[in-house]
Amino acid sequence: MNFVINIEYNPHIPLFKRLSHALKNAIIEGRLGPGEAMPSTRDLSITLKISRATVLRAIDDLQNQGLVIAVAGSGLFVSDNLPIDGRSNEPTPTLAGASQHKSVRLSEYANRVQQQQNEMKLHWLDKLAQIDHGGPPCDLTPFKEWERLTKRHCRATDISELGDTIQPFGYPPLQEALAAYLHRSRAVKCNANQVAVFSTKQLRFELIARLLIDQGDHVAVEEPGYPEARYMLASHGATLHHMPTDSEGMVVDRVIESDQRFKFVYITPSHQDPTGAVLSIHRRRKLLEWAQRTGTFLIEDDYDCEYRYGRKTLPSMQAIDGGDCVIYLASFWKVLYRLVNFGVAVFPMRLLSVAEKAKMEIERYLPVVEQVALADLINEGHLELCVRKAQSKLSVKRQALTYALTKHMKGLLHIAEEGGGTHQIVKFKSAVDDAKIIAFGNQCGLTIMSTAAYYVLEAHSGEFMLPFADIDPESIDKVVSLWASMIEDSVLA
Repeated sequence: MNFVINIEYNPHIPLFKRLSHALKNAIIEGRLGPGEAMPSTRDLSITLKISRATVLRAIDDLQNQGLVIAVAGSGLFVSDNLPIDGRSNEPTPTLAGASQHKSVRLSEYANRVQQQQNEMKLHWLDKLAQIDHGGPPCDLTPFKEWERLTKRHCRATDISELGDTIQPFGYPPLQEALAAYLHRSRAVKCNANQVAVFSTKQLRFELIARLLIDQGDHVAVEEPGYPEARYMLASHGATLHHMPTDSEGMVVDRVIESDQRFKFVYITPSHQDPTGAVLSIHRRRKLLEWAQRTGTFLIEDDYDCEYRYGRKTLPSMQAIDGGDCVIYLASFWKVLYRLVNFGVAVFPMRLLSVAEKAKMEIERYLPVVEQVALADLINEGHLELCVRKAQSKLSVKRQALTYALTKHMKGLLHIAEEGGGTHQIVKFKSAVDDAKIIAFGNQCGLTIMSTAAYYVLEAHSGEFMLPFADIDPESIDKVVSLWASMIEDSVLA
């Protein structure tokens, strides 16, 4: 066992006592947990360069304290019933003259991050994990194809054949595959060298914030809107202006008529997060014309755009941008998140040079095999086939959920009409406590999430996201019926 302990030097205390104290501290600190095997006396003797007799005396001392027990034929183990409360009664050694409570002088950025973390609704992150991040179920994820493609490249005799790994914007064949895919699926107009691959989707925001935001710069965001984007932008010093949304997406007139000079506008036009509203073509053109006239950038987060139900899919805003104003963001979160977490950004030409330099500073190495496998997955048509299959199956699940909600809860809630994504938005008509609605749903087997964390300007309740990717169309009617009865009983109580 490789085990490191710190034996304090003190010539006035016998060595076995100092060793015993060091091992006791390791147990108290949890580095040796209850029931865990102790390092052998031989290993300790060799590692610490001390005699085995000294080690044996230290072990005897620990046994006398009830910290270690010997099991015949098996060895020494930390006691399951430690006679200590997890705290050492002896003072912790400190460097001479050092203060144990010296304050830390943080940067402005660190202070903003700390403030954001204190203010943000952390239960939102917990809930996202509980609803599986709204991603597709396992049976809609192309595990077999991914395994075959990754094995193909893991068996390469020389990984260097795949090219230079120091490519800040990503593996060039993957950039080409992404440019072609985004052009087919979203009408994005770009060259392959404009496409940047990130190891996570969060890093896209980090890079954009570093490129464009100075302390106090004004940024327009949606209300309600994606919490993580807001926190990231605010932590870099942006002053956020929350623009209302309706059934046609962001009310862009509020942006255009504002007296503020915005550095950029962050928008989710294809599937407003969380309401699902689609920005109308009239508003898209109006916002693009204003951005071109004022020189303002638009950050188009093409969030959750893969799945549409009964509505025509509009092209991306980047596709109709004639002024080099749009920074386009994409990811495979709603399709492949169990396989890859890559984020993608398509930079306008006027930002391309500085974006490449900045990307080199924050992330210059990306996993090679995953990039090559993703390029193959796209080029061989597996990605689009996966999306088509998922669209078909999710449509059935969504229809079953909508029918059950309409049948059993029509008098209790309103079902949003927007047709896209992997969750349904519902708004309760009566004032029922959000916590009770969620608890009742959980008892029935429904995992739901309040949208309260998406609102900033005022407290919000009664609105929920119902993921349907994992529901069973055959049993959802009974589940919703039981959920409705529990809520109705609560209202009447």
